[in-house]
Amino acid sequence: MPRVANPLTKVRKRLEACCFAEVNFKNLAKDKDRPSDPDKHRNFYRSRVPIQREIVPAADEALDIACERLGIDREIVHGFVESDPKMGATCSYIRGNAVVSMTSGAIERFTIPEMTYVFGHELGHYIMPDAGLCNLLPNGDPASMEDAITYRKLEISMDRFGMVACQDYKVAAVAFLKLHSGLGAQHITDDVVSYAKEAIKGYVQDHTEYFQEAFTTHPSLYARIRALSHFAESEEFLKLIGKKGGKSHAEVDVEVAKDLHATLDYYASKLMDDVIYDVNNHLAAAQVHFEGRCEVSRYDVHPQIKPEENVIKAILGEIQKAPADKRDEDVHTRLDGLIRHAIQRCPYRMTAHLEALLPKLADTKFNENAQKFALRFKEYLIRYRSGEQI
Repeated sequence: MPRVANPLTKVRKRLEACCFAEVNFKNLAKDKDRPSDPDKHRNFYRSRVPIQREIVPAADEALDIACERLGIDREIVHGFVESDPKMGATCSYIRGNAVVSMTSGAIERFTIPEMTYVFGHELGHYIMPDAGLCNLLPNGDPASMEDAITYRKLEISMDRFGMVACQDYKVAAVAFLKLHSGLGAQHITDDVVSYAKEAIKGYVQDHTEYFQEAFTTHPSLYARIRALSHFAESEEFLKLIGKKGGKSHAEVDVEVAKDLHATLDYYASKLMDDVIYDVNNHLAAAQVHFEGRCEVSRYDVHPQIKPEENVIKAILGEIQKAPADKRDEDVHTRLDGLIRHAIQRCPYRMTAHLEALLPKLADTKFNENAQKFALRFKEYLIRYRSGEQI
């Protein structure tokens, strides 16, 4: 059978400038997707109301507009209403077709331009699927805090696709406020400046408070609204909607990155630093335990995460509390626990840290134990990403 060109190739080329940071079309897995056999999702027709002009006219108009402005063939986009009073929308990628669903609660509260924004965002997941862009667990959750950071960058790109679809920053911002509040137009205003002044009060300096949030796939509403404001001033967006001027892609991305860092990524990074710090000190303590000594300077491989002799001594004191015949086991148990923490928070950074550290320990008696630690880390990482409990 002759190869059929991917219908998204032209769409991706046109929207390439909308991609944020390193999460872009160049990193997509090589695919052979093409529209084929749309009836494969026929079960949707049995369980949901299809979005058609004769049935759900406003939603159908919004979906038509989103497809037209993004450059997607409407024939391969199949829309459905999901019966749910909550506000939400999804996009499934089924055999080359985009299958978009919007909840009844969203359709009832959104205007046509607001639905156009949301459909544009969801179609972004069809244009740039997440497979291969970051590691996900079998249940679809990010495999680590690092992967969550990448996924949040992906969502910024999706928001930009939504902006291209609705072509209006204020429309997109109000859609966000409605989506996050569950309110309709009669109960909420479009004063995003006042919202931003209040929302920023939620951020504190204690990075441990952000542990659960650090695994989230979506940036904070505050950061997303600001990111859209920056994108609205970009030359890429203005060009796509037929206007001139604007800031460069690089300038806009720098500002967006600052907001992501200020609202969550900085705190997630500190949580990752904690793990690297703990591993560093525990490995040094393990070397003292097994070898009788260690040169702390060998563990000084990261400018911001330095080993501390008082911490190493404290860890050794804890190890000494165990019965003599259980101390080796206690050391390995502690290190295995840290492996689990590193895998869930920062596997890429831990890999780089070990690659820098192991050569420094190569001429020590502890080298074999350090190598075993690195091997266990790799083995646990593979098992964890496959969905196995570790």
